[in-house]
This record gives sequence, C-alpha cells and structure tokens, in this order.
Amino acid sequence: MTTENVYAYMLHNIPGWGNKTLLKLLDEFGSCSKIAKATEKELRDFITSKQYKAFERMQKTWDLEGEYEYLYRRGIDFYYYSDVKYPRRLKDIPDPPFALYCLGNLPDENKPSVSIIGARNSSEYGKYAAKLFGDKLALSGIQIISGMARGIDGISQQAAIYAGGESYGILGSGVDVCYPEENRALYNSLIKSGGIISEYLPGTQPKPQYFPPRNRIISGLSDAVLVIEAREKSGTLITVDMALEQGREVFAVPGRICDSLSYGCNSLIRQGAGMAAGPEEILEYLRRKIHSDRPGVDEKCGKEEEKAGEMCENIVFENNEKAELLNCNETQKCIYKELDFYPQTTAAIFEKMVERGMEMTVSEVMNALVELCLIGIVAQNGTGFYKRG
Repeated sequence: MTTENVYAYMLHNIPGWGNKTLLKLLDEFGSCSKIAKATEKELRDFITSKQYKAFERMQKTWDLEGEYEYLYRRGIDFYYYSDVKYPRRLKDIPDPPFALYCLGNLPDENKPSVSIIGARNSSEYGKYAAKLFGDKLALSGIQIISGMARGIDGISQQAAIYAGGESYGILGSGVDVCYPEENRALYNSLIKSGGIISEYLPGTQPKPQYFPPRNRIISGLSDAVLVIEAREKSGTLITVDMALEQGREVFAVPGRICDSLSYGCNSLIRQGAGMAAGPEEILEYLRRKIHSDRPGVDEKCGKEEEKAGEMCENIVFENNEKAELLNCNETQKCIYKELDFYPQTTAAIFEKMVERGMEMTVSEVMNALVELCLIGIVAQNGTGFYKRG
C-alpha cells in the first residue's frame, strides 16, 4: 500500500508548486493521496492551468514507489507537514515548509534549542564568543541550531559537537550538497551528532535567494536566537526579524563600540533584545521557559525539559574555568585570566603580571604560555603573540 509520504514526495517535486499551494491543497483535501488523485475540475479553484499541466506531466512520468525508494536508499529522510514526526515548533510559524529532508536526525522536541547566528567574517572576539556559547550551551543539554555557514555559525556548531552535544545545520541547498565546501568535516559531524535539514529538493545547488527563506526554519526550530557579531545592515538581521515574527526570544552578545561587526548586536540590545554577557543569561531564560506552561507539552515532555533545566542549573561559569578544570597551577591561571580574544605580546602579558604584584620573570611567563598552548586553551598568533584558544 502506497503511504502518504510517497504521495507527498511526488507533490513536492512538481515544478511550480510551492509551499503555499501545497499547504492550501492539503488543508482543502485533507491528504496527499487525495490531492494526487484529484481531477482537473476538483483542482481548478486552487491552482493555475500552468500548475495543472505540470501536475499532469508528473502523474504520467513519476514512479511513485521507485522515486521514494531511491530517496530512502540514499539515507535521506522525508517529513511532510502532516507527518507525526514533522517538527511541532515549525507548525506554528508563518509560512511553514511543506516538507523537510533530513540526513541524520531532526531536533528532539523535548529538549531546549538555541540558534546561534552571526557574521561570516568574524573577529577573534566573535570566534571566542561562538566557541564559548556553543560549548557551554551544549554541555547544558541545549541543542544548537544554525546554518553551517563559515564564521559564527560553523564555529558554534563545531564547539557544540566537540562538547559532546547535538547540533543541526539548516541548509540553503539540498541536504546532499555541502555548502560551503570548507565545512565538509562539520557537515559530516552534524550528520552523526545531530542532523542536516533542508526544505529544498536533494541535489539543489545553493543560490543567494535560497538562504533568506531557510532562516525562518533556523529560528522556528529554536526556543531562542543568539546573535554573535553582525554589521548594522547584516543578513543575520533577517533571521532576527523572522524570530520576532515567530515569537522567539532574541539575545545579542554586546561588542566594542569601535567594531563595525558589533554595530548590529549593540543596536539590537538598544531595541530591547536580551544582552547575552555570558551563557548563563540564556540558560536562565530557558529555565524560566522550561518551568512555565508550554501548550501541547505532555507529561513526559515536561519531565524531559525539567531534567534539561536541572542540567542548566548545575553549570558554573568562571573566567578561568578551563584552567580550573585542567588543574593548572596558580601562575597559569593568573596568566590565562589576563589573556584576551585579541593577541597580546609576551611583554604586555608580563607587564600585567607585574601590575598584579606577581613576582615572576619574563622567562617564567613565556614558559607558562607555552604550557598553556600545549594544553590547548591558549593559542599563539604570530611570533610572541598569544590569545585565548
């Protein structure tokens, strides 16, 4: 017996039949099988003659079972709007996608999710913040949603995976098309530790016009949206507008007033976005959200979210947390605390140690920096320049 998913997949492949047309027809006919078997007279009030001709051609040439079987063999899962596994969060947004394709898994509906977005050409400050938030939120059991783009998106998702968490990449291409290619390793990791998701047909190549629409899925799958670095007129702000339209909470990481990459974030904060001075700001919001009534959440879901809330409460944030966890000595801890996201010379770091009353030589500072680099929490940028890793 042919399933509804098989018919839905066929309908989604008809040229000229977009989300609005498909959802309108689904609402009118009640099932994809009825749409697929409808006559021209029954469809006349809902589609154009051009759309009907495309439908007619599809009926004659499309191999229902064979095409769906080929999709399945490639490891691509297909979820249409009425599927019980279709994300609950997306059903409530304006213009939900009629269907989703997925490599890996969909986000767990019973776990909190946060989307992290920002500049592609990020600064050292932005890179550090992306790693920090991706790492800490993932350690707290928060799913990270983003677009797998270079810069903030990819860095935060990679940090989440390194932390043992789950992350999901929403693409502006088919799920079988890795873009950008430089993020191939991340793409493969997401399939194993989360999922790759798209509303576009497999094989679809990335085009500029495909990325703004996919942003509504990024924000739609999330409980909150976090912006890390964005210029005043940034494409990132398109996602923010969609998030606000969907009723999602928006947070922004504050930046230095002299950095153009921080203009967008600082502007969002002035307009009322939550200021994310650290991961704890978002965790506190999620705790409140978890403990509040959420429509449609059953008892089991509530217990899962309560467990995630307890995980959030157990996280402690300190400036020298990494050094504490790695049992560094006091000298290393003090030096790590003085490091910034921007590279500093050994001499500048030594002067800060002297100002703090630390009795040590330049040689001792250099040795400690080398040891911190070997541990992996400090990075050397050029000869004699060091920053947090």
